[in-house]
Amino acid sequence: MIWPPEEIWDDPMQLVEYYETHAISLHPLPGILVLSIIVSVLGSYATLLVLGRRTSSRGWRNHLFLGLAAVCFAAVAVWGMHFVSYVGVRGRASPDLTWYIEFSRGMTAVSLFVPLISTAMAFWFIGYELDIPWWRIVVSGVFVGLTIVFMHYSAAFRLPFLRVGYSVVTVVFAIVLACVAATAALFLFFRLRSQWSVSWWKRGLCSIFLAVAVCGMHYLGLGGTSYFTKPGVMPDQLAGGGGQSTRLIIAISVMCAMIVVISITFALIDLLARREIRKKARHIVVASAAFAEDGKILVRHDGTIPMQMIETEADLGGVMSELDPRQSTFQWLYQLTFNWSLVRPFVPRVFESTERRTKSKQSRESAEFRQRFVEASVLLARQLGTSVESLGELFDRVMTTGTRIPVPDAAATSDDSSSIHGITLKLHASEGVLLFLVREIGKGLPLAVDYPKMNQDTPGNFDTVDWWLERGYRLTETRFFSRTLADHMGVGKGEMDVFLSACKTYAKRGSKPVVQSGGTYLGLFGVRPTDSTLDVLVYNFARHQIPAYRLPDVQYPLTASMRAWIRECSNATMSEILERANESLARADSSDQGSIQSREDEELLEFQAAIVVAMESLTSALKSWPTIQDLARLSPEVLELPSSNFDDDPPAQMVVLEVILPAPEARLTPIQSRASGIQAPVLSSGRADSDKPPPPFIYTPWTLFAKSQNMIIRGKKWNEICKSLNTELIKSYPLIPTDLAAEIDAEEKAIQDIPSLPRVSRLGRRPGTGTSPATPAPLASPDSLGFSDIDTIAEEKAALQESAVRRPGTGEKESAKRGLFVGRKDVTGDERRGPPIYRSVRQKTDGWYLRSMRTLERGEQGSWLNGNDWQAGV
Repeated sequence: MIWPPEEIWDDPMQLVEYYETHAISLHPLPGILVLSIIVSVLGSYATLLVLGRRTSSRGWRNHLFLGLAAVCFAAVAVWGMHFVSYVGVRGRASPDLTWYIEFSRGMTAVSLFVPLISTAMAFWFIGYELDIPWWRIVVSGVFVGLTIVFMHYSAAFRLPFLRVGYSVVTVVFAIVLACVAATAALFLFFRLRSQWSVSWWKRGLCSIFLAVAVCGMHYLGLGGTSYFTKPGVMPDQLAGGGGQSTRLIIAISVMCAMIVVISITFALIDLLARREIRKKARHIVVASAAFAEDGKILVRHDGTIPMQMIETEADLGGVMSELDPRQSTFQWLYQLTFNWSLVRPFVPRVFESTERRTKSKQSRESAEFRQRFVEASVLLARQLGTSVESLGELFDRVMTTGTRIPVPDAAATSDDSSSIHGITLKLHASEGVLLFLVREIGKGLPLAVDYPKMNQDTPGNFDTVDWWLERGYRLTETRFFSRTLADHMGVGKGEMDVFLSACKTYAKRGSKPVVQSGGTYLGLFGVRPTDSTLDVLVYNFARHQIPAYRLPDVQYPLTASMRAWIRECSNATMSEILERANESLARADSSDQGSIQSREDEELLEFQAAIVVAMESLTSALKSWPTIQDLARLSPEVLELPSSNFDDDPPAQMVVLEVILPAPEARLTPIQSRASGIQAPVLSSGRADSDKPPPPFIYTPWTLFAKSQNMIIRGKKWNEICKSLNTELIKSYPLIPTDLAAEIDAEEKAIQDIPSLPRVSRLGRRPGTGTSPATPAPLASPDSLGFSDIDTIAEEKAALQESAVRRPGTGEKESAKRGLFVGRKDVTGDERRGPPIYRSVRQKTDGWYLRSMRTLERGEQGSWLNGNDWQAGV
């Protein structure tokens, strides 16, 4: 330290003159220095905490988070840190004389508000997506770094009593440090957020990086800054800056206190949310798993998916046994979720029932589980702001929660080829059950559909990705999100990976036709006996679809000669059919071209050649059964399968082979299963490892397969199921015409705080009637809702979904591998559906699996079904 000449130490005026040409010595107070760093870390932590909750560039909620993040960073982490630091910086004119740095009030305000705006712009530019492009992070990081630099140096502009000098080298290094550290902090934070691995300590680590950008630049810049007195300044002015320091300390303390309150509030909100989720993990819960077109799942900002607990006093073990996919209760729920339109007229009364039940424990104890599921689903729809009709279909497996056994991730397996019997649920270790309602985003209906008098005049962008992001949700990859949800629900990450991946596949194909319009297929209906029941061989990606290979160069419909040849070969084994077809092809090759008398003969030969190719492919795919060609026999029936939900495209045709697959050596009782037959870690297997079909095939319970066929085909049996469901709903929630309007009015008052939703058309009136869809009279009996032709329900549902389009065909590469070859033209959102001219095929195909089972029962392998009551529950 260089002091001025000793003879002027006691002369303030000479000291002022001396420091006009000499730099004033600066002495920071160590305690204040540490405090400034703490202020910066605190502001940075709050910034990342708030910024991580932003999910969209639109919506008041996201604008609030953006502004709050800018305030936390610019006002506290940067501005507050800067002035706290300068409060502790003293100018030592002599050993006994201390001067203060006093700032211009105008530039102090500018140094606060300009960084506020620029920081908000930087955070806006970086975006809100989970997968943020690296270049956006770099640009935003550089912008944030420059904002820090601007704030630091702008505060020193136009100091009233001092003149400032800078070292160019130090300034350059300070700028580089600020930009690099800010970019590193943002990159690390958003990288962790994209993988859903942001915990409090990881966020703290990122905030330290961000604080390094602020504090490092600040103190590096301070070290290269020199202060000189201005000519004509009085000594008293330099020694009287303590008042401004006090005011700054008070202002910064208030801001820091607000930041602490904000951080604690958000932390408590997250803590309560986690406690609520863990509470649900010990109960029966129905959850919404909604997927975007790119396969990302819709989640809440707190790392959970929308859930609703099913209030029931039933014994968990008993409920678990009823939620086995083989049991009637699970299958009732499964069928109901394919027909939410039946529930929609009951929604106001269902909600009122839940309100009454919460006030009466006695009624809750006597309630049935099916009713509780319906009520939980209605509440879940209200939570989401969608119609109950848009909740999606029930995933055909259940997850038990609270069963996690610590296991390294490396030990977790995800064997997609395992059978559904690969897992036995350990009921004694289970604390709860999780049911997934699965759907794709973009085809939902607003909540107003369930409440006819609700205001529906709002923009028509409902159920889009942007709409959900505006409401505080975000989209993420299931592989990153699974760990967070697994921690909340008390299950292993490997198992949650399996379930979410299976749900994603189920949303795309699990509840829709997968055969292509106008295609002709060779399918294999294979059943396997177990103790007192059956399994059916199906595709893992679409468990309503039997193994099938498309016949190349065979168009819809089959010719009369092709059908005649199929009848001639009926009940023949695959090997016999291959022999006949190869003989015909050999004769055609060896004879003159003139032997082919007509185009019909040529088409028949092409059909036989296609049958040979498909059978060989099928045999290769089912290599687990080397004798399959001697066991499988041809059915005389050619199935016509719907290729869309709207019956406006030509159906597909399928030639069917029927077989009873050899039973495993160890015959087992029916057991419960977790995901899609996938082996989850550390759970005991109920079957031998060799008892697995080759990928991509699995086994599904016979009764569940039958129910899924009814839901896909929507024929006479579907009509009967809808009648039965409607009857049960009427019994559970009887509609009283005299007071229904009053109940709806009361309900609408209770939900008046829900934002208005897009106007959509309601259920259309039945031809020849003037009954309003809100009138309860048509629902007084099972026969009064158009059950003479219940397909009108599907039409009315489709009319509401103006934005819904047919799902394009599966990808060519993927379909060829699985035996479902593509041929369908992609349908764009602008294309409209045609008239349902192919509806009649549903009635013809309805119940085909029962006819096949009767054929198998009468065949040579029929003895394998002895003691198996396969007709029960179907």
